[in-house]
Order: sequence, then C-alpha cells, then structure tokens
Amino acid sequence: MYSRRNFLTLSVGSLAAFGLGSSLVACADDSSPGDGGGTPKSGGSITFATTAEPDSWDLHVSVSTLSALTLRAVYDSLVYQKADGTFEPWLAKSWEISDDGLRYSFVLRDDVTFHDGTAFNAQAVKVNFDHIVDPATKSRNSKTLLGPYDRTEVTGDFTVVVHLRSPYSPLLGALSSTYLSFHSPAVLRANPADIASGGKFLVGTGPFVSSSLTPGQNAVFTRRPGYRWAPASAAHPGEAYLDQYVIQFLADDAARVGALTSGQLDVADQIPATRLAQLRGQPNIKLVSRETVGSPFTYSLNTTKAPFTERDVRIAFQSAVDTEAITQGLFQGTYTSGRSVLTSSTPGYDKSVEQIWGYDKNRAISTLEKAGFTTTDSEGYRTRDGQRLSVTLAFAASFTTEEQRNYHTALKDAVKQVGFEVVLRPLDTPSIVQTFASGDYHLGSGAPSAIDGSILRTLFYSSQLPGVGGANAARVNDPEIDGWLDEALRTRDVAGQNALYGKVQRKALTEAYVLPTFVSKRTYGVQQRVQGFELGAGNLPVLPDVWVG
Repeated sequence: MYSRRNFLTLSVGSLAAFGLGSSLVACADDSSPGDGGGTPKSGGSITFATTAEPDSWDLHVSVSTLSALTLRAVYDSLVYQKADGTFEPWLAKSWEISDDGLRYSFVLRDDVTFHDGTAFNAQAVKVNFDHIVDPATKSRNSKTLLGPYDRTEVTGDFTVVVHLRSPYSPLLGALSSTYLSFHSPAVLRANPADIASGGKFLVGTGPFVSSSLTPGQNAVFTRRPGYRWAPASAAHPGEAYLDQYVIQFLADDAARVGALTSGQLDVADQIPATRLAQLRGQPNIKLVSRETVGSPFTYSLNTTKAPFTERDVRIAFQSAVDTEAITQGLFQGTYTSGRSVLTSSTPGYDKSVEQIWGYDKNRAISTLEKAGFTTTDSEGYRTRDGQRLSVTLAFAASFTTEEQRNYHTALKDAVKQVGFEVVLRPLDTPSIVQTFASGDYHLGSGAPSAIDGSILRTLFYSSQLPGVGGANAARVNDPEIDGWLDEALRTRDVAGQNALYGKVQRKALTEAYVLPTFVSKRTYGVQQRVQGFELGAGNLPVLPDVWVG
C-alpha cells in the first residue's frame, strides 16, 4: 500500500530554482525514519523548524518550495501521483484526455468542502485556475505549471473540462502539485490579495487548517475534523493524528541544530552535511534524508551578458571547476557530483553525457587565450583590451543555504586559478526578483525539482525566462532546443520523450550553458518521539501520518 508520502513538487520555476534557493525533491531513502513500533494514536503536537518563511503564502503566487513544505497538508489536489509514477483520483474521481491532447475532462467528488464550509465543485476549479492566469495575480510558477492553458469549462456541478492551446503531456503531474491546489472561492471573492499574508486567509480542503501566523517567527496549523477524502492509496486516509503542528522559521543552521539537540524542536529541516556527525551520536534523534530528483545544484551562465555571450568563455568557466573535488571536500562524501543537468535518478537522465564535459584546467586556459584574454592584471585576473575578466553571481541572501554559500566561495576560488574574477552579490528577495527579470547578472544558481525530464523545458526553453515563470537563467534562445522540447510535449511515448531530453542535455553541456555541481540530499533531524515521519516526492514530510509517542 502506498502512503501519502508521494506528494509531488513539480519543477519550481523562476527564481525558486535559480536565485531564491534550493528545491525539495525525492528519490530513495538514505536513512529510514523507522516507526519505533506501537500503534498510531491521535493527539499531541510537534514543532518543526525550517529555514525561512515562504516568499508568499499564496500558492498561486509563490515561487518558493517552502510554500509546499508548510502548506501541503492544508491543500488538496485534483489528482495524486503514486510512487510508481502513475496517477489516481483525489479531488477528481476520474478523468479523460481527448485524442488530440487538448481537453482534460474531470469528474469531481461531490462530498468535499473547504475549511470555511464552501463546497468544492466545478466552479471552484474554474475560479482557482482563473485566479492563476489573471495578470493581476502575478503568478509565475503556478501559471507555468498550467502550460499552454486556454480556459476551464464548467459542464456540470461536478464536471469540468480544462482546455489547452496545444498538447501538454506534463499536465497531470502539474495538477498533482501543491501549486495547483485550491483556495476557497469565498476567500478568492472577498480577500484575494490577503491570501499572500497567510494565517486565516489560507482556506483549503486539506486535513489541516491554518490557524495563525506570526510573521518571521512561526505559523500554526490545527487538525481538521471530519477529513475523509485522501487518495485511495493513502495508508492513513482519515483525519490527521496530530492536534497541531507549528512551523518555526530559523535561518541559522547552527540554531536549528542546537534547538533540535536541546529538545526545543521536534523536527529540524535542511540539516547541512557538515553537521550530520554532530547529530548521529544523539540517541534521541534520527536522521531522515533523500537524494534529489530534478536538477543538481547548477550554475547557469547568462548567455546574453558579456563575456558569457562567447561560447569559448563559457567553456573555459565550465572547464575550470573540479566539481568532483569540491563536492567531496565540502560535503565529506555525503553528496555526489552531478554529471548532467538532470540528476542520475531522474527519469530522462542520459548517462552518455557524463564524459562529454568536465574539469580540464589546461583547456580552460587555452580557451581563454583563444578568446583574447592573454594578459593579467596586478591581482592575477585575466584581461582583454584592458578589461578584467569579471562576472557577478547574484543570489538571494535569505534563501541561500550554508552549503550553497560554501559552494559559491569554492567556485570563486576555483575559477580564479585560470583568471576569472567572481563577484558574489547577495540580494534581498525583491532585488533578486528584479535582477533576474532584467537579466542583469552573469551567473544564477539553484536546484529545481521535477518528476522527470520535463523540467528541461523550464530550464532551457527560450520563453521560460526568470520573471515570467521560467527558470531559464542562462537565457538560452536556441531554436533546436525549443524544437526538441516542443516535440517532447507532443510525445506521449516515454522512450521518445527521453531521447529528446537526452539531446537537450547534451547540447546544454557542450554549449556550456550550465555548470552542474552537486546532488544534494534533503535531511531532517527528528526526535525519536515523533513517529510515522515519512517523506513524499518533493522531500515533503507527510504530516497527516505523523503521530507522537
């Protein structure tokens, strides 16, 4: 039997992927949480710390994976993706896809209500999708997940048809994500702008209710009585066990680990690799982790901003970084080095690309000299026509982890050996959004999540730029790549899709649009008294299944 662990976090587009921070994705367990025995029981609460408050509490607006982490148990989705990659009913009882792939017809459950008592029905689906595509909402990620969405047609009280402008094979996966779940229509009518502020304005259909928010400190969620519409494969289909869970926002890694070891926290999110040894010796703490599916932590080289407009300069930069050595040195063998723009556990990964690029200091030097950077200044940086070879790495200060900051520093040191200067530019969230939307940066970084190679469209399709819902931080405009990705959308055969995704990976690496670095694991520290703590796709804890011993 499957549990509710299989929640999906599809590709988190735009700045959640490249600029605002890392993504949450899942594969195989690195360490089992264990259940400690005993029979699950209702009652009690847990306090859970993560790194930061989401950029917006409106899931239709947010580009942060922290939104999915905190709110997956508050909102339900139309369909549910199981561990084997197939889909089953959730709020939709059944669905049909037209032969041309342009119409998705859904029959909805007729017994679901929102937390405020409003009925979930076909009109609720339409109102929510209309909210996402409304320009006033300024949705980026959710709008991107809807793909070539045209309109929603209400054909009955509990029947609805989603119309597309062109075939879009990832739609069911997108519809299973938190970001395409449903707000109460009553809230959307009365207080649409207030949803972003969280608290009482977050009204979904899920097993937990948003009770309160203290900005910058914590959010409280309480059990919803009478919840009974979990997916059929859920191990625990009824009401949640916990009375409540509290999410605290603690940016400092040492503070989260310290609060966990002292017993002030029940769960601490994003335990960095360098602090695992400290926790492994704690008898009352277990570690739960999974490796990422989607993209490794990757640097994107902005192809529209000199000097990265030149292929030779991009190749030199890519060749100057020994990702294997840096990953081993920083993470002490806990993480592996990424060899493509997809992680090796992601469906669509092309193993053949592993050997077509890599660290080669001599190549980096000779390629820079070929590009005309033949002189150096007093600080050892290469110059051409009197101009230093300098690039800027922009990143969001509040969403960048300690591990990512350490990699930024290691990258800066590595490329200096061949003559590049990297200027690290930490920015607040509004500034990073503006910077990436304008294209005024040389390097972006991130690790967007996905269930398969369809993430490549978000990363490399010409129209998928940061600021408009995409994560094409390299600002690639390549008709050949666009053509392969368009064909993949029209192709329902998985093998055919993967062959096209392989072509995209190969070209992205040979053109040095990107520099993949490390494949991280999402690690949680959990007190032994917390039972049933499992991770779903997206590395999201399945909080309705958690109970306290």
